[in-house]
Amino acid sequence: MMRTDKIYQRKRDFDVCGIVGVCATTKKEFVKEVFSMPTTPVSATVDLVGVPAIISAKENPKIAEMYNRSTMAAIDGMPIVKIGRRKGFSCERCAAPDIMGDVFKESVKQGKSHYFYGGKDNEVLKKLRTNLEKDYPGIQIVGMYSPPFRALTEEEDKKIGDEINALKPDFLWVGIGAPKQEMWMWQHQEKINNTVMFGVGAGFNFFAGTLDKAPEWMEKASLEWLFRLSKEPKRLWRRYILGGFKYLYYTAEYKLKKKK
Repeated sequence: MMRTDKIYQRKRDFDVCGIVGVCATTKKEFVKEVFSMPTTPVSATVDLVGVPAIISAKENPKIAEMYNRSTMAAIDGMPIVKIGRRKGFSCERCAAPDIMGDVFKESVKQGKSHYFYGGKDNEVLKKLRTNLEKDYPGIQIVGMYSPPFRALTEEEDKKIGDEINALKPDFLWVGIGAPKQEMWMWQHQEKINNTVMFGVGAGFNFFAGTLDKAPEWMEKASLEWLFRLSKEPKRLWRRYILGGFKYLYYTAEYKLKKKK
């Protein structure tokens, strides 16, 4: 893959556990930045970094490299927001359900277009399109694709890449779960031209109306994980219960190393 010094990368403001560098922004600043982000010589990749991303990066150096080499690594997790604020940064959590709506709204004003890659199935994509066209009148959705639950063949991958390039979306939303979606963007940054890619996980489901958003008070109290866990305990218990203990361990380990 082509990696040169000419490729734009947003400055990292601080790192988490010495593993991943993140960009401290408010939601308003985030939206402003993604609309002015260079998409040449390669497309831009925007990762939303929360606690699960830090754990994945700690356990896999390739994933850590991927997050650290993305165009922008915004904060998606109140524990990380709190670290940033303690360091003196003015920052907010830029979770998919929060930033997507703001980007959609601004895209209507600026006449920007969107492509959606991901979602559980075509039914979710239909609901997503219906809701977005209702809630953001004038939104330009140039295409949607729900990939199968298997690796695409080289031919299939090229075909969908060619389709996206032909449609020329300004924004490409990828919702196939982290860190798979970030790896997909990393691998396609030079194959798909002149677009800003976002890894948004369950963001498709929130806007399709198939997944509820946590109450604001739970988000502010860093309890969104508990809300999500109560909705999907079998699927998410490892991520949030086991992952929570891992994060605490890695944080303590990092602090001890710094003291030494």
